[in-house]
Amino acid sequence: MSAERQDVAALTPVSNTTRREVVLDAIRQALLSGELVPGQRIKEAPLAEALGVSRPTVREAIYQLVHEGSLVQEPYKGISVAQPSAQDLLDVADVRVSLETLAALHLAKHPDGEGMTRLRAALSDHLQAIKKGDLVQVDITHLELHRTLWEGSENQMLLKIWPLVESQIRMAMSLDQATRSDLKRDAELHRRLVAVIESGDEKAIVNEVRLHIALSADEVVRLIEAGKPA
Repeated sequence: MSAERQDVAALTPVSNTTRREVVLDAIRQALLSGELVPGQRIKEAPLAEALGVSRPTVREAIYQLVHEGSLVQEPYKGISVAQPSAQDLLDVADVRVSLETLAALHLAKHPDGEGMTRLRAALSDHLQAIKKGDLVQVDITHLELHRTLWEGSENQMLLKIWPLVESQIRMAMSLDQATRSDLKRDAELHRRLVAVIESGDEKAIVNEVRLHIALSADEVVRLIEAGKPA
């Protein structure tokens, strides 16, 4: 068996009639479970063979994941799993802390408003995904929870900024999940974040957002660095 074929051997074949979304989920599952690792080259033929689908279907899924930031395409090098540097992760966290603190403080001013109602619903969806142990849905609902936080603030500048930073935030979140893989911790952190926003305590909100994002990023960087070969 070739090295390329071994790289994706653990992927489960899917039906030829499956739509692109199922192929996307299969590749996302491999990314989140560590079957596909940062820096690994991604080629259509081995993936198509492993999943039992056509190369055009795999190609569509690959380019969707490139758009989302999970995969990267480099001239003359092809496509590989995103491999952000420690500084990349810390920079994303710095931006998120500033902007999500602003969003949370805006949202907290209207505890009975539509934005808070949507945030609670997004938290419920995320917790349900965690309960089921569905890694792909955990990843999707995690991003949706934070998107809802930004949108619920109704701050027009934040709404314009989100599409510009979404792919980097998604990449950081997915890498966190793949590196740490602690769903119980995930649930506890997000319950606490929403509860603190509901409280309306500005100082507590500022501290909690920093803990939720910046310290988590620091932990992931340490875990990644500890796992690197000497």
